[in-house]
Amino acid sequence: MRVVICLLALTFRMGHCEATKIRVMTFNIWNSGSHVENGLRKIAKHILLVNPDIVGLQEVQRQDVLPKLLNWLGEPWTGVSSNDDYPDVAIVTKHDMITQSYTRTNRSISMKIQLHSGHVVSFWNVHLDYKAYGPYAANNKLVTNLDQILAGEKPLKREGRAQNMEEISQHPQMIQSLNKSDVVPVILAGDFNSPSHMDWTEETIRNHGNWKVEWPATKIAESMGLTDSFRELYPNVTEVAGCTWSTVNKYLQDWEFNIPEPQDRIDFIYYRGHVKPVSSYLYSGSEPLNPMPHHRYNDYPSDHFALITEFEFQPPSACTPCEQSSYKVGPLVPVPYTPRP
Repeated sequence: MRVVICLLALTFRMGHCEATKIRVMTFNIWNSGSHVENGLRKIAKHILLVNPDIVGLQEVQRQDVLPKLLNWLGEPWTGVSSNDDYPDVAIVTKHDMITQSYTRTNRSISMKIQLHSGHVVSFWNVHLDYKAYGPYAANNKLVTNLDQILAGEKPLKREGRAQNMEEISQHPQMIQSLNKSDVVPVILAGDFNSPSHMDWTEETIRNHGNWKVEWPATKIAESMGLTDSFRELYPNVTEVAGCTWSTVNKYLQDWEFNIPEPQDRIDFIYYRGHVKPVSSYLYSGSEPLNPMPHHRYNDYPSDHFALITEFEFQPPSACTPCEQSSYKVGPLVPVPYTPRP
């Protein structure tokens, strides 16, 4: 009997050291799918086709959107969003949410999620400020210096993308999560409404109004020790641009679709901790997409490409038995989503 017990314990410990994969999706759902016919149903359809473990949603318009979406996703999907009239950001998952870990900032929400394998991740979903979009300034011929372009990233009279990321980076829960990322990996995903400083380089200035720009939102993410999963796998930006903006917005509507809309990579999945990306790709379904203004009957319901990264958990350098680990997972409570009255 003693031998059997030891073998069972060894098997349990080894199981927690084996590699496990997790598929993460960031998906701007374009005002809850309202711009295409049956948009919310199509959002659910494409999430199910991708079959991710965790999804970060942006542009969740109303409190009734998430319950409807979860109903169409079915079991075992659960989700959470902010409790604002305009929730904007939501997290949905097939796994168990650790409810006491819920955190929010002005432009993000976070939840620890325990996978069926027993692994836990700290997941942050962000949607940064959309105003004063940087590439518009960079492609404006009246702009003569870099400070003019960057003025929209950290404006004086409102919170821009730089302030959004500073708030996230300085939040006590984020600081704690980063400090413990060697035990519980951190994944930060979402729509930054900003290009990456890794993309706007000397090699690509011809595509960017002849500007090289150190975009502060992605620089702050980098300073947090986070790694851009897509660019890690595709480091040559001249070969793989990875533009997530836009599937259908190719020309500016205000000029009767005669002026090109700048295309860029503005949706990201960052990580820190003992996971490694093994694949990362854009997704827009399999059917042809009609650009604006002929988009109403598109099958894919968003003006952003979704970004999907699949990670593999890496065993720690010395596999620590669970009873000796400094991290203990509390009791898991399901998170049924209840709309506000």
